[in-house]
Amino acid sequence: MSESRISPELVLRIRQDQQAVADELPDLKARDARMFDAAAKDTLCGHLRRAVHASPRPIRDIAKDSGIDSELLCDFLEGTRTLQSDVLDRLMQAAGIAVTFGR
Repeated sequence: MSESRISPELVLRIRQDQQAVADELPDLKARDARMFDAAAKDTLCGHLRRAVHASPRPIRDIAKDSGIDSELLCDFLEGTRTLQSDVLDRLMQAAGIAVTFGR
């Protein structure tokens, strides 16, 4: 039976990566909470955010097909950025969202 050892350099790299994750985690948790709150709103944008989250398509693909950067889309989903109406229209199409209005 052979035994493999982890090099000291790899151990150091793993520890650095663990620390980077630990440092980033509070911000990621806060962003997740903002996304949840923004999607929970009973507004047109809240409904759109929920539909984007429910889409089986990756966010980066939806953003690309909407003609916007995925970071901008994430900011919109988080509720920290607004989008112009033409971008909202493209976002709906890219996410496969159909809107019907009842009377």
